Amino acid sequence: MALHIMGFLAFSRGEALTSEVLAETYGTSPVVLRRVLAKLKRAGLVQSRRGVGGGSVLARRADSVTLREVYEAITEDTHLMPPFSENCRGPVAPVLAGYVNELFGEAEQALLAKMQAVTVAEMDRDVSRRILRAKDSGRNA
Repeated sequence: MALHIMGFLAFSRGEALTSEVLAETYGTSPVVLRRVLAKLKRAGLVQSRRGVGGGSVLARRADSVTLREVYEAITEDTHLMPPFSENCRGPVAPVLAGYVNELFGEAEQALLAKMQAVTVAEMDRDVSRRILRAKDSGRNA
């Protein structure tokens, strides 16, 4: 949801978006969305304004924020995939748990590296191109 929020805020080009508008686009409750916005605000990624014309905007330039920063702003647990307990019983289960944990750890590091390499601005450009292609193909159908 945080990436969705950041993407919409980048797409809005500085126009403040309310939590109601953002929640509607994501298909969730404004209350749930505000919790995520609060974490993004604490991380210095989003600014919020109250009152008429209020809403949320990016606090930094979209090309200076990586997807990894967004992910880390809203995640309390450092693991994308929870580790398996190695306190299993018997000769097989602990070895399997260790193997799976290594595999998940490697996959997690690869994903975080990819997220570090992509900015919100790059995501916005890619998504905008896809939106235009989808609109064009809808007109041509």
